[in-house]
Amino acid sequence: MNFVKKEINPMLEVWLHRLIQAARDLNIRNKLFIAFIVLNLIPLAVISVWTYQKSSSLIQEQTNIYTMDMLSEVSKNIELHMHDIERLYYAIFTNQEIRESLKAVNRQQWSPLQHVSADKRIRNILYGLISDREDVEGVSLYALDGTSFQTSTYPRKLDLRDQNWQVLQRNRGDLTWFNPSGQQSVVAAVSTIYDVDSLQKIGYFLLTYHEEALYKVYSQIKLNEQGELFIIDSHGQIISSGNKASIHHTPTEAYLQKIITSGDTGDFADHIDDKQQIVSYQRIQNTDWKIVSIIPTARYSEQSIVLQQWMLILFIVVALITLILGYSLSVSISRPIRQLSSIMKNTERDNWSISFNYPSRDEIGILSLNFNRMIARIHYLINQVYEEERLRQQSQLKFLMFQINPHFLFNTLETMNWMARIEGVPEVGKLSKALGDLMREGIKGKEFITLSEELESVKKYIYIQKVRYVDKFDMQYDIDPAVLSLIVPRFILQPIIENAIVHGLEMQMENGMICIHAHQSEDTLILSIHDDGLGMNTAHLETLRHYLDHPSDSSLSGIGLLNVHQRIQLHYGEDYGLQIESLDNQGTTVILHIPRDHFLEKRSEFSS
Repeated sequence: MNFVKKEINPMLEVWLHRLIQAARDLNIRNKLFIAFIVLNLIPLAVISVWTYQKSSSLIQEQTNIYTMDMLSEVSKNIELHMHDIERLYYAIFTNQEIRESLKAVNRQQWSPLQHVSADKRIRNILYGLISDREDVEGVSLYALDGTSFQTSTYPRKLDLRDQNWQVLQRNRGDLTWFNPSGQQSVVAAVSTIYDVDSLQKIGYFLLTYHEEALYKVYSQIKLNEQGELFIIDSHGQIISSGNKASIHHTPTEAYLQKIITSGDTGDFADHIDDKQQIVSYQRIQNTDWKIVSIIPTARYSEQSIVLQQWMLILFIVVALITLILGYSLSVSISRPIRQLSSIMKNTERDNWSISFNYPSRDEIGILSLNFNRMIARIHYLINQVYEEERLRQQSQLKFLMFQINPHFLFNTLETMNWMARIEGVPEVGKLSKALGDLMREGIKGKEFITLSEELESVKKYIYIQKVRYVDKFDMQYDIDPAVLSLIVPRFILQPIIENAIVHGLEMQMENGMICIHAHQSEDTLILSIHDDGLGMNTAHLETLRHYLDHPSDSSLSGIGLLNVHQRIQLHYGEDYGLQIESLDNQGTTVILHIPRDHFLEKRSEFSS
């Protein structure tokens, strides 16, 4: 078995690799078309399925809410009928003659003739109370010994004391509804009658209510052709229903047992009569009854099927539109790319006069514009490289010829240094040594050095200049130690200091001051060289700034400030370089900005 798995896995990997490679090899039109279909049809299908399921669930939920609202309304209507019966009961309960008659019977104070007379009077009272009520079948009053006063013959068939004695014992003067055994056409309400003066029990009240009148309360509610609506008691027996044959039958259905053991209201799904149905129920206040509705889930299914059909039609229409749009879009995008690819192949034959003109200004239009610029730039660079190579070869020849002279100069300066020491002129020795060191650093060829090394070279240069100008100026250094180890292009400070001495301090009568500041701001090294010399007027300053921004307009290319500015921008981009501030007769400040990200890169190159 393991051997089979080991054989299958490599085969599956090979198959997947080939499938992925085949997908990669598809042309861009097919890739765009497939991507468009995947990114549109799959989400559309998912959304359609989700919408269908959500809508079906919402239909069922709204139907359940409607059903529960309907049951609540039916329950309230039945409660109103119950309140009418309670008012009838209280009218009898508070009738003085009825109470006195029941107490007389209980005390056995009447003769048979008196009983017949009292029975007639009480019967007339009861008839007067229920004569206009078609829903009441009859009313009976019982003394404690079972003597009765009745409006119909039906209650005589009911052995009240045996069947509902425990119910009456629990009763405290409120009506209790129950189901008379064997009677499908009525429901009954019983209560104990108390003497309002002594609060002693003096008899019992029994009212029989037509089940048909109870059914009329909710019979107008139409669920659907297959839905059912009925009332059950606390034992699960059906006491009112459109199906009269089901009334008072002993419940065997599990769903009825579930209803009577559940709360006052709720709903659930169950398998009833070989089909799935939704059962909803709600308790009728002041009774042990619950109004129940049964609705087949087929009702929801019919609505869901209609919704499903419309969703399918909509999905097919949208899918067709998506396919057409996807194909058109993929063709419109891939066609100019293929044209550009064909044009690019011509460059393999060194044809640099070609161009790709695209009328739109979208990404492909920008691509075509940049392509044309790139072709022109490549053509220019090829010519430039050719020219630079020619100049490089000439420079190498001149450099080889020039290498003979520096060694002679170094040896001469070193001889001057020792002769000055021997003759007791140390200042001349220091001067010649400083000059020799500067010359050595100038021909080392290192493009980048640390800021610390650059400052050391500057100090040697300043020493030579201070000897020349006989303490014409002083120096001040404000250097953050954290920046000394940063890598900078060599020879960026000396030209600026030379410019400050020659143009700012040389013609000034008083001694001047040159200040060098170096610190780091976020990711930028900031070097500032300030002199308190003559400065320059606004016109001169603007001219100098213009030459820095447009070096081709200047005849000073390769010299001083412009040289430093161009080198910094060459290495770090046009966002960096020199910034010059100056006021006439108040001095000049030159600020250099160098990005820190390049410090790290150049430090790695420098260390290697």
